[in-house]
Amino acid sequence: MKLIRMDHLDIVVSDLAKSVEFYRKFGLSPEGTIDKGETVFMYNQDDASPVRFELHQAQKGQETGIDHVSFGVADVHAAYQEGKYLGIPWKFEPKQNMQSGRVITNAFDPDGVHLQICKMTLRGEYNDWK
Repeated sequence: MKLIRMDHLDIVVSDLAKSVEFYRKFGLSPEGTIDKGETVFMYNQDDASPVRFELHQAQKGQETGIDHVSFGVADVHAAYQEGKYLGIPWKFEPKQNMQSGRVITNAFDPDGVHLQICKMTLRGEYNDWK
C-alpha cells in the first residue's frame, strides 16, 4: 500500500469558535461545516500543498485531542485489499462518506491510534462557510 499524503487531521476541541480562530492564525480558512455547525473543515487553500484539519466540538464526556489521522491513497479498495492480506484489522469495508466526499476505511494501530485511508471522490455534502 502506498500512502500518497496525509489527507487530514481530525481534532476534537473544547471550544470550536476559539479553535477556528486559532487555526486561522496558522493560515487555515474555514471551508465548510456539518453536524449543525459542530464540525468545521479547515483548509489552507493550496491545492498543490494542501493542509486540512477537521475540528469537532467535544461532546459531553468526550476527551479533546487527535481523533484520527487520515492518509490519502490512489485507490482505497485496492489499499484495503492489500492491507487485509497483510493482516491490517480494518473496522469496515471501504465506503463513500457523503459528508466529506471521500471513500474511507479505518483501522487502529497496535497502540490504539485511529488511522484512516481515503480518497476524495466528490464534493462533500457540507455547508460552505458563511
